[in-house]
Amino acid sequence: MGWDADWFTFRPSWAGALHPSHWVTEDEIMQLKIDTSLKVRVTLRIASGRGWYEKNWLKSDIWNKQTWSFSTNFTVDSSQLRSLARVQLIFDGIKMGANIKVNGKLLGTATSQFVRYSFDLDGLLQEGDLANRVEVTFDHSIKVGGRFMASSGGWDWAPYTNTAQEGAATFTYGIWKHVYLLYTPSASASILHVVPKVFYQGSYPTSALVDGEHAGFQVKVNIFLSAKAATKGLLQLRPQWGSTPAPVAVSVPEGISKHTLEVNASAKEIKLWWPIGMGDQPLYDLKVDFQPTAPSAPSTTQRRLGFRYFALVTGDDTDAAYVASARQEQGTASVGMYFRINGAAFWSKGANVIPMENLEGRMSGEAHRLLVRSAADGGMNTLRIWGGGIFMPDEFYDTCDELGLIVYHDMMYAQSGHAPEKNQVQDTELRHQVRRLSSHPSIVIWDGCNECTVLMGTDTGIYASFVMTVVAEEDDSRSIWPSCPAYGWSTGVHKLDCRPNGQPLTTPGTGKGAATIETHGYYQHGTGFPSVNGEIKLTPFPANLPIKAGGLSSWWTCPPRGWGGRNIFGSEFGAVVMSSFESMAPTLAPEHWGLHGGQPNDECEGYGFPNICKGDNVMAERNYPCDSLINAYFGLYPDRYFNMTGEEVFKQHLYQCMLSQALILKSDIETRYGSAETGQVLGGRWKPLHYLYRRSIFADVFVACGANGTCYAKNDGSTTFDGQCTVSSLRLSDGAKAVVARLDVRLAAGPGTKRIFKARWIPVVKFLFLPCVVFGSVVLMFEKLRFLGCAVLQFMACGSHTMTD
Repeated sequence: MGWDADWFTFRPSWAGALHPSHWVTEDEIMQLKIDTSLKVRVTLRIASGRGWYEKNWLKSDIWNKQTWSFSTNFTVDSSQLRSLARVQLIFDGIKMGANIKVNGKLLGTATSQFVRYSFDLDGLLQEGDLANRVEVTFDHSIKVGGRFMASSGGWDWAPYTNTAQEGAATFTYGIWKHVYLLYTPSASASILHVVPKVFYQGSYPTSALVDGEHAGFQVKVNIFLSAKAATKGLLQLRPQWGSTPAPVAVSVPEGISKHTLEVNASAKEIKLWWPIGMGDQPLYDLKVDFQPTAPSAPSTTQRRLGFRYFALVTGDDTDAAYVASARQEQGTASVGMYFRINGAAFWSKGANVIPMENLEGRMSGEAHRLLVRSAADGGMNTLRIWGGGIFMPDEFYDTCDELGLIVYHDMMYAQSGHAPEKNQVQDTELRHQVRRLSSHPSIVIWDGCNECTVLMGTDTGIYASFVMTVVAEEDDSRSIWPSCPAYGWSTGVHKLDCRPNGQPLTTPGTGKGAATIETHGYYQHGTGFPSVNGEIKLTPFPANLPIKAGGLSSWWTCPPRGWGGRNIFGSEFGAVVMSSFESMAPTLAPEHWGLHGGQPNDECEGYGFPNICKGDNVMAERNYPCDSLINAYFGLYPDRYFNMTGEEVFKQHLYQCMLSQALILKSDIETRYGSAETGQVLGGRWKPLHYLYRRSIFADVFVACGANGTCYAKNDGSTTFDGQCTVSSLRLSDGAKAVVARLDVRLAAGPGTKRIFKARWIPVVKFLFLPCVVFGSVVLMFEKLRFLGCAVLQFMACGSHTMTD
C-alpha cells in the first residue's frame, strides 16, 4: 500500500499578496515531502519556520483569516483497479475542520484531530500517471466540538494565541499524521485493529509473582475486519510463545465486524513484564492472519504485548479479610491509592507528559523516544499522559514498553471548550484510540479527563456514563479511573484492581463519604513581573528549607509506614519556569535576552491564568515570572537586575530560575516522603531538576534531613536495604568536612518503609552529605547536597551572581 506522489504542495487559496509578507517562504509556496514511511508532516509554518520568535504566533491573519487548501496529484496501481480491488484513502490525523475531495467529489468532512478517517474511492479513480487529485480544504465554519489538542491555543505553560473557535483557543491547522492508499483484494478483508486483552488467571496476588510459578494468562484478542462485500475465510493467531492454535472459520459481513479469538500463555511459556527497576520487560509478537476462502492474498498484521497483572489499589490489601470480602464487591475503597504489578506494590515516581510541540508538524518519533529514555534515566517509572494534549505517537508507547515505564492515560478532555458530547464522532474517537493502543503493556490505567471531577447528575457525569463506559466496553483488561484526580468509583469496577465489571459506572461525588485519595497541587507559580501568567505584583513565598522531616512533634516517634496505611496519590504538582538559554535565545532578538526583556512592562489585568496584557514586552507573553522564585532561594534582587539584558546575565537569570524549580520540587517531594501520610509522586537537555531526580529524589534508597537535625531514611525498592547511612557536613568557608552521624540501617522492602533518626544540629552555613552504602557491597545512593537553611542559599547569593550553565 502506498501513495506514489513525491511531493505535497499547497498554496493559500486567496488572491493577492500574503500579509504580513515576512511570514511565508520566499516563493509563497510551502512544500511538504511524503517520505518512504508515508508520513506527511504538515503544519502551517509562519515566519519561515520561526513561529515562536518574539510574538509571531500572535500575527494570526495568515492562518485564521484565510482558507487553506492542501492538494496533490497521485497515481493509482492500475493492476489493482483492474482486479476490482477495494481502494481506500486513509488519513491518520487531520487537525481542525476540513473537507476532503478526490477528483472533485466530496468524500467527507474531518472534525476530530484524534480520529482515523477512511474513504472508499470506488468509481472515482482514473488510470494514468498522476491522473488523480486529492484536496483537503480547511473551513473555520465547520463545527469541531473542541476535538483538538486543548493546549493548542495556550495553557499556563504554553503561549496564548488570539484566535478561537466555538469558545476554544486555536492555533495550527493541517494534516499531521500519515496519509496513504490501502488496497484490499475484492474477496478479502482488511484488518483494522487487533486488540489483545491480557488477563491473569490466578487469584489476586499480594506478593511478587515468580516466573514459571504463577497461574498463567489468557489473551482474548478482538480482531476488527473491514470488507467491501460479505466474505468468508480463516482467522488465525500466531503467538511467539507456546503452540500455534488452529485457524478459526469466520463469516465476515459487509462493512466492519468484530471477531474474538483466545490463546493461553502458561507460566512456563512466558516471562513477566515489570516496571523499570523491578525486573525485565520481555515482549512477545502476536501475528494475526485472515485467509479468504476464495483465492486471494491474505491480510496479515502483528502486535507486541507483555504479560503483567496491574492493580490500582484503594483498600488495605495487606489485610487478608479485606481481600476476601473485596473479591465479591464493586466500587473503590477509601484507604488511599497506590499500585501493584504482578503482586508487588511499588512507589510511583515520574512526571506528567504534555505535548512536546504545539506546532505538531514538527514532531518526530525519535524525539519522543529520547523523552522516554530521559524519564527512565532520571529515575522515573511512571508517565501520565495529560488530557489537554494528544494521544502520543507510536514511538512513545513502544519505548515505554521496552524500558518499563508505566503509563497513566487521560482521554483527551480538559474542559475549557473541550468537554465531551455523546455523539458518533467522539464515540469513534474513543474506540479508535483504545483499540490502537491496547497492545501496549506499559499502559495500565485509562481515565476520563484532566481535572474534571466526575459527579453523577451534573455536567461531568458524562465522563462516567459515556466516556469511560465506551473505554470499558473496548478494554476490560485494564484499571479505569473517572478522572485525574478522582474520588474513585461507587459501582462498575472490581474493588481489588479497578478493572471494569460490566455494571454501570457511577462515582461517589463529594460530600457523600468520599475520601480524598488523589490530589493535584500545590503549584509554586512565579510573580513579580506583569505577564499573561502569574500575579502581577511580587508575592514572596517562604522557601521550604529546611524541610519538616517526618511531620512529627518528636523525632523518636514514628507512625506506621507502608502501603497498608492511609495514603494519598499526588498525581500533579510542581513549579513552572523558563527553559535553558540554548532553548530560549533562538526565540528572542538578542536585545531581549533577559527575564524582563529589556523593554517597558506591559499593562496586565486579571487573576493569573491568563491575564490580559497590553504592550510590546516579549517576555510578558512567555511564562510565569521567575522574580519571586529567584528571590526566595538566592536573596532579594532589585528590579534592575531582572531588567538587565545580554547573553551572560540571561544565562544567569535562567540558571537561577531553573535551579529554583529544582529546589522547590526537591523540598516538596522530600516533605511528602517524610510526612505522616505517604504519597505517590508524578510531577534533549536536562534541567537541573532532572539531575536531582536521577541523583537523589527518585532514588530507591533515599535520605533527607530537615529542621533540628531530624532525618529519615526511606526504601522504595523491592528488596531489603541493609547498610549504613552517614551524615557529613561541609563548611563552606574552608571546605572542611566532618562526620555528624553514622547509622546502621535495616529497611524492609518498600515501597514506603522508613526510619527516622536524629543528627546533631548543623550550623546553616554548611551542606550535608548523605550517602547510604550496602554493607560489603556497592554504593546505592551517591553523596548529595542537603541544604539546611535559607542562610546557605543566601551565602551562595552574596557573590557576583555569575552562576551560569
